[in-house]
Amino acid sequence: MALRKTGILVVCALLLAGCNDAGDDVDVQQDDIVRATANGGRNEVVMLFAVAVVNNQIVNRTCSGSYYAPRVVVTAAHCLQGIISNQLFVYYGDNFQQDFAELTPQGVTFIPPPVGAPSHWAQADTFQSHPSYDANLNSADMGVVFLDRKPPFDPLPLYRNRVNANVQVTVSGWGANSTPTPVTGAGAQVQRTGHTVTLGSPTAADYHADDPNPGMLNAAVRQTVLKTDGRAPNSNGCFGDSGGPIILNQFGQDYVAGVSHWTDLSCADYNLYTRIDSFLPFLDLSYKRGGQDVLKPSFTCVTPNPSGTLTAIFGYENDNGVGITIPYGSKNVLARDAAGFRQTLFNPGQHTFAFGVDFASGQSASWTLSPDNNPTTTVAATASSPRCTAAQSIDSTCVLSCRALFRSGCTGLGTFEACSESCAEFGHSVADAAPDCLDEYTAFENCAAGTPPGAANWACFDGGAESQLCLDQENAFFTCAYY
Repeated sequence: MALRKTGILVVCALLLAGCNDAGDDVDVQQDDIVRATANGGRNEVVMLFAVAVVNNQIVNRTCSGSYYAPRVVVTAAHCLQGIISNQLFVYYGDNFQQDFAELTPQGVTFIPPPVGAPSHWAQADTFQSHPSYDANLNSADMGVVFLDRKPPFDPLPLYRNRVNANVQVTVSGWGANSTPTPVTGAGAQVQRTGHTVTLGSPTAADYHADDPNPGMLNAAVRQTVLKTDGRAPNSNGCFGDSGGPIILNQFGQDYVAGVSHWTDLSCADYNLYTRIDSFLPFLDLSYKRGGQDVLKPSFTCVTPNPSGTLTAIFGYENDNGVGITIPYGSKNVLARDAAGFRQTLFNPGQHTFAFGVDFASGQSASWTLSPDNNPTTTVAATASSPRCTAAQSIDSTCVLSCRALFRSGCTGLGTFEACSESCAEFGHSVADAAPDCLDEYTAFENCAAGTPPGAANWACFDGGAESQLCLDQENAFFTCAYY
């Protein structure tokens, strides 16, 4: 029953394409505020819009969330399940039906406006559920979304103390405001805000067999949950408010004090919120990972290249949940990278074979990176630096293949890092799924790595290029792999 709380708008079966209707003219199960006192609300209460796979169907799912740290939204963990890669967006406008047109449909997926362009949308760089999230108990139902850009307003801070009973609070979200049946809602995709009162932590009596929430039978889980009174005339969360906040005001300052994760049938009597104070270490670490965590360059290995010199392979570690941009200049210096192979956007995670730069045996290659919120780090390679090993051969060969590709003279090739990592991912999949064809694949990539620049040697196409000197090796690989 937990999915009932997320608000799922079914748009098409898995095998259909071209579905881009996010309107209310199909069956919905959403969560919004019943008996709201006002439309709209604080800017920091945002809508989550995702393309996900649920029960073998592609669906557009909406939830709510709170922008609580630079480039970080807190929401319910169950809102983050089953999402298709790169298809989680955060909306912060005030007219969803109008602003939905800012997303460009691509089959059943969407592309947001680029960072820096006028927009009411952000895209998730990454997202994470709480490590202790248990869907069976609906416990630790909290997650975070790391955004590719900052919305045009400041975050709403977290309330760090325990909330007791009989506290007047505000609830807000983007879900339904009426319930045609006990398990469906209507009127979603509009932000609404209302007022209610807290009832303290739930008890075992809040387990209902007709609407089972097994966590209510676990005393430890109940202590991490806050119950609100949803009976008239109070406002109550409903289908689609999942992830939305309890907002508590102290001395004129609003705080996020809870994250909506469960409501009763017909949204008539109560709402359950995951308490903020129970999960502060997770939220504080997520705050740091919004752009203040470790980002540093790394040296991987040196390999000979087909030009007769050496190529130093570099990477980086970004412990943030967001991508960090560091333009070329005093904070991103690598004198030997005259071709601009190194990246300026540093994606989350560890990237060991991001790019390579050439140098002669009597020279060195030195890269200095000075990210904000981090110390300056310099890594360097010389002819005596460690050589790439046999275990690294797929990755290092891909760096050399991409080196040739980006020297080909073709344009619109994306980034060196994307080329290197996609090549290596494919190479490792060959090693796992078709190891008998790895020699053919390696021969093809080595041939591409040795292809000189020039129109006679490369066929350019939109977003890519192909070596015209390696067609025999390419055919040999595909013959081995597929026939």
